[in-house]
Amino acid sequence: MKNRLKVIFITFIAILLVSGCSGDGTGASSEKERGQILSTGTTTGVFYQLGALLSTMWTNELDQQVLSQGSNGSVDNLNLMRQGEVTMGFSTVNVIYEAYNGVGSFEGNKYEDIRILANLYPNVSHVIALENAGIDSIEDISGKSFVFGAPGSATEIESGLLLESHGVNLDNVDSNYVGFTEAVDLLRNNQVDAVNIYTGVPSSAATELISTVDSKIINFSEEGINKLTDESKYPWNLKHVIEAGTYDNQEKDVVTVGQFAGIAVDANVSEEVVYELTKALWENVDELEDGHAIAQQFDPALAVEGTADVPLHPGAEKYYKEIGVLE
Repeated sequence: MKNRLKVIFITFIAILLVSGCSGDGTGASSEKERGQILSTGTTTGVFYQLGALLSTMWTNELDQQVLSQGSNGSVDNLNLMRQGEVTMGFSTVNVIYEAYNGVGSFEGNKYEDIRILANLYPNVSHVIALENAGIDSIEDISGKSFVFGAPGSATEIESGLLLESHGVNLDNVDSNYVGFTEAVDLLRNNQVDAVNIYTGVPSSAATELISTVDSKIINFSEEGINKLTDESKYPWNLKHVIEAGTYDNQEKDVVTVGQFAGIAVDANVSEEVVYELTKALWENVDELEDGHAIAQQFDPALAVEGTADVPLHPGAEKYYKEIGVLE
């Protein structure tokens, strides 16, 4: 009996040692077998559509499964990562900065293990108002009903900032907090006066609204833009022009503000796996362009720009050094 128990004990220890191996060999292999989960955004946003394309491409190109799942967007994605429910997530730089430093939306919930895999494209505010709502400027939203975005999203954060930068007291706004799909329905049904669609250009939600509802995109004022792009406060923001003709009946350029959106990854994902994900991403941009026009804005030279001093993942850093983006 003692000998039998001894054999069982030794076998148990051996299994623990093998399964707990964290080296580049067995550890990386078991990690690939488990696969990765990418948290994206609401169903009509760029994050959701791009996530489906990326997960399919990665699964086809690499020896591991990558799944994508919907969410409420940037803040939600990083909370899911911090809680260990997903390994990667789309986000904007400001939200990643807040998580890494434990400020803003992450006050008291600092996420030191967050890393950047790549910045991909500018996420841009599309403030869209009904033609008959009497809104010709951001300032005119005071006293009106406005959709800030889904709770726990970068859109919600940016909506508050853009209104305040134009002197709008948030207490004087009839506030609504829903995702892009619900926002489109509310505006279409004349239940709100304006919405902010904070996403890449072109946006399917913005396209749907402008082509089916008598509405328009509102310009930001120069003063508002200057406040939002103040490097001492918002080092991630940049002035952005939505060129005329981007959307139906858009005859003139629209001036707004945006920032880079990209992929955050947990530091505990192995260097080998993140290197392979980063390499496959940039070597298959043509395929991604066929799936979504936003990929035409992807540029590996910009992938490490505007990170607000949040570290790159070592696996991503290795690839960017390999192609000469980093020294």
